[in-house]
Amino acid sequence: MKRILAAAAASLTVLLAAGPAGAVVGDTGPWNSFNGIDSRWHCGSTVTIEAGVQAQSCLIVATDGVSYQGATIINLAAPAYISGSTETFEAGSQTWDRGCTNGTLPAGHSVCFSKTITGHLGNAVHARSTIQSGVNYKVWTSPTVVLPA
Repeated sequence: MKRILAAAAASLTVLLAAGPAGAVVGDTGPWNSFNGIDSRWHCGSTVTIEAGVQAQSCLIVATDGVSYQGATIINLAAPAYISGSTETFEAGSQTWDRGCTNGTLPAGHSVCFSKTITGHLGNAVHARSTIQSGVNYKVWTSPTVVLPA
């Protein structure tokens, strides 16, 4: 039993504390600094919210193949007032909704993560991102990933 718990904790730690890829290191608030992605990230196309405001919706799957979380990445050409959310869905049902607090973000990349969820093998999962900048508002999704059976 101790080995099973240690393995589960290690798998979750990989997702929660991934190093240079920037998974959720320092997930201390709704918007975090962003350092890049790795092979566990499944990101959709970059969308333009308005001039100087671009974003992506991503789903991150842990190395255990079952734990996942959503991420909304935003790239700002200049500081901007942004509001939004990062949601996750499994088998068509919402599993989490994290409000990415309204506020002025600095120029550059920031990311808002949802909670890490332990999924069920064989289920389809995806993230949905919502961003509002000024009067412009967009909702879009990450690619869908099927957790291995």
